[in-house]
Amino acid sequence: MPKILVAAAAEQRQLESINFRAGKLDFDGVDPELGMHLLNLHWNRQHHSFLITYRPAFMRDMACKGPYFSKILLNAIFYGASKFSPRLDLRKDPNDVRTAGWQFRNRVRDLLGQALDHSEITTIQALLQMSNSLFALGDEQSAAWVYAGTAFRMLVDVGLHVDTAKMPTMQRLSEEDLEIRRRVYWSAYVVDKMQSLYQGRPATLRAIDGRVPIKFLDTYEELEQWHPFAYASGPSYPGSPSYSVSTFEQLCRLCMILQQILDRTYCEREQKRNTEELVQDLQYVEKQLQEWMAGLPEHLRIDTTGDVEAQQLPPPHVFSLQCMWNVLRVLLHRPLVADGHLHSTLPSTSKSSLATCTEAAINIVRLVRLYDKRFSVKRAPYLISYATYVAATIHVRIAATRASTSEAHEHLRTCLAVFDQNSATNHAVKKASIVIESLKKRMGMQSDAPPGATSSTDSSTRDPLTDHQLSGVTPRSQSNTFASSNASSVAQPHLPMINHEPTMVAGQFDPDLDVDTIIHSFMHEQQQLYGQPANLSMPLDHGTTNLYGENGAMLHATQPHVYNDDALFGFNASAFDWFYPT
Repeated sequence: MPKILVAAAAEQRQLESINFRAGKLDFDGVDPELGMHLLNLHWNRQHHSFLITYRPAFMRDMACKGPYFSKILLNAIFYGASKFSPRLDLRKDPNDVRTAGWQFRNRVRDLLGQALDHSEITTIQALLQMSNSLFALGDEQSAAWVYAGTAFRMLVDVGLHVDTAKMPTMQRLSEEDLEIRRRVYWSAYVVDKMQSLYQGRPATLRAIDGRVPIKFLDTYEELEQWHPFAYASGPSYPGSPSYSVSTFEQLCRLCMILQQILDRTYCEREQKRNTEELVQDLQYVEKQLQEWMAGLPEHLRIDTTGDVEAQQLPPPHVFSLQCMWNVLRVLLHRPLVADGHLHSTLPSTSKSSLATCTEAAINIVRLVRLYDKRFSVKRAPYLISYATYVAATIHVRIAATRASTSEAHEHLRTCLAVFDQNSATNHAVKKASIVIESLKKRMGMQSDAPPGATSSTDSSTRDPLTDHQLSGVTPRSQSNTFASSNASSVAQPHLPMINHEPTMVAGQFDPDLDVDTIIHSFMHEQQQLYGQPANLSMPLDHGTTNLYGENGAMLHATQPHVYNDDALFGFNASAFDWFYPT
């Protein structure tokens, strides 16, 4: 059966161009050349949107009006792809990439009214696509949450949450039907976990409820040659097998571990739990993370310490997978660093968890630098910037105890440069930069540029891909990283990399590092040490019954919100909407 599905996918890929030339494809009134341009952008980046849309069935039914094509799904795809297109006519405001695809979003709204009356797989796919696209805008989190929630309800209504292969009454389904159902369910599962993580709200879908197998039989995309069509990249990247199926399978398994972290460490954090239970949960989940990494296929591994030029780097979605694993380690361990009671009773555990967080944060920066060297972070997905934010919450606290020439400061500068570069495509990233810059001020950090740094730049230079102003200062450690390798890019000034003070040596903290001071900076009870600036006071949130605060503690709408320096779970919750300028 896998060979039959792969053969059918290969044949359908050939038929795409034939159907296009014959005028059989339904682009819902959009110019066919533009429509195909947007579809190609979408397929090139689909691996970052998980495997929501099954290409063979969608493109086939687009030509014959079959069940796996709908105009609402088509326009949702067009909307998500528009911001990656250089065509300014797709924007309502040519100077604002956030307005890209506005006409397709309006079309989705028009079609959604009648689509809500009956649950369809294509409507579920469209809602998931819209949820992903809207969330990255930054001020559309409520819309993203509602669209995703509606998709989950429809998913259960259609029965995608159960393994239909084992249901006698569903034997009429073909293998293609089963493949699509599994892909849509697991895509929704991943979206659910990511939205829960970003917005600090309870997850909806649980794998144990339906026991849908992580089993995808159509592996045509796995070894299909992938080129960075929808990414900025240099000529040095020769392409690679996409590895999309195996990447998605591993992401699904990683999100199952994420669910446990949220359940054990964050959602239950408000309850009084003894130290022994906390440590047992830590060890149990950490073991699962290590087993996941040990079982990772070789082609999904990235050596961040070896010779970069000598190795063939995988596609961008593999970098996202690796970043996600490191993010989960920080999510798991950081609450134990911030637990003052645990630090007083088991200081070795707090220090060990801090070491794990630091190691993960360093790994994230290394991955991001490699990512940018090959693809540029300008068009990186939101997950890359979120991982960078998670790393920055660690590096900023270490940097506060070190000189500006230290490795920690260099890592922090890299993180801030990522936010600056990626915020044009993902406006929500601006919030990350505001939080980290605010935290720097709270911890008494001044300008961390080492002596000899230059700050001059041509302010008239614009990025031809995003039509946004190019950023100013870039660290020297990113001289091959944040200077885009495109021929159209303009070289930017760099800071000298000195790094007299390493963070870790041979897997251990540098002996000169003040670990106790760093641990105390994490503790929620020590927030008063940094004061509460008047211009950062948070208003009461009367529109939400409860929100997750730091480490998952509930903050009720009847109470003033305690400002959270660097929340991880719930970083993009509505309690942070005040960050956005009107």
